[in-house]
Amino acid sequence: MGKQGEIKFISRLTIITTFLMGFLDAFTFVKYDGTFVSAQTGNMVTMSVKLFSGNFTGAASHLIVLGGYALGAFIGEALIEKLMTKELYRSRLILLFQTLLIGVLALSQNNLPGSLMIFSLGLLAGYEITVFRTFYQTTVNNGIMTGNTKNTMNNLYKTIFNKDKKAQADFFHLLTVILVFIIGAGSGALILKMNGQLVLWIAFASMALITLYTTIKSERQ
Repeated sequence: MGKQGEIKFISRLTIITTFLMGFLDAFTFVKYDGTFVSAQTGNMVTMSVKLFSGNFTGAASHLIVLGGYALGAFIGEALIEKLMTKELYRSRLILLFQTLLIGVLALSQNNLPGSLMIFSLGLLAGYEITVFRTFYQTTVNNGIMTGNTKNTMNNLYKTIFNKDKKAQADFFHLLTVILVFIIGAGSGALILKMNGQLVLWIAFASMALITLYTTIKSERQ
């Protein structure tokens, strides 16, 4: 696989994980009293409101997921730095970790304490957001849309008034990421309404298929 092939491959992984971040955010928001696994700005606002309103138990859940997210981001950065191998092989190892984690969560979701579930999903979110952050030549955030929205409009301005071709490409890439995240969140809400047990299993099946595909690709290199 050449350089362009690697870029396309990583971009696809970024889009898929963006969908999953929206998918899981909807799951935890509905099931765990407004808790987000990837949107930490929303978590901090909600946590502060609950904390200063005297709802200490409710505030604790946001603090737990924030801790998991921070740990996941730390682990993700460590893996990126230590696995100085081919991009595709590195992606295979990274995806394997995600698949195993989401599989354990899906399997034990009926027995796992809520605090451990949201901590683990927060860890997964921090990990994914650290690892998958490029869509073609554009740096994106696959779980936090605040910065993406700001950057989308910045690039739209440069496209319209400065005729900047790079900004034009970045604008469409960022817009794509935002729309995929919205679709993921909407899909998560719909699946949760139908059957709450299915959300984590669908996320696991998606990650397992991606990991299998990546492994096959890697073995052919």
